[in-house]
Amino acid sequence: MPGGNKKGGKKHKRGKKTDNFDRKLILKDPKEDQEYAKIKKVNGNGRYVLLCFDGTERLGIAAGNIKRKTRIMLHDIVLVSLWDFQDSKCSIIHKYEEDEVQKLKNQGQFPKNINLDEDNEFSDDVQFTFDMPSDDEEKEEEKKEEKSESEEEDFFVDVNDI
Repeated sequence: MPGGNKKGGKKHKRGKKTDNFDRKLILKDPKEDQEYAKIKKVNGNGRYVLLCFDGTERLGIAAGNIKRKTRIMLHDIVLVSLWDFQDSKCSIIHKYEEDEVQKLKNQGQFPKNINLDEDNEFSDDVQFTFDMPSDDEEKEEEKKEEKSESEEEDFFVDVNDI
């Protein structure tokens, strides 16, 4: 009986990769046509609909090393490399963690009109405010209540009257 590997299969050495160290913050390089983008929709097979921070919507394709190593989810902020020959597509080259996104935001790398709150997807909608009813509205409601009460009284028939 072979007794070589007692800790698991041949892939046990990969284990859970934890990165407890601070990664170097990668900024966009305008010389290499790089831009920040937010994941708007996940299409599958390493393809994503992105809202680039220059205001255009593009199809982002995850580069090979990104596709294999990192998990890109909805509302993540990524760094993309724009394609020269096709403006509607780009390559995703880096995914930012939440703490890195806050650092970039504090440095002023993102435009002010970009909403990074993923919890509130409906932030562009008009907010409704509810005011206290005015005196006129209260009087109208009282009249309606009186009418409904009188109609109910007419509806009831006393058995002794028959």
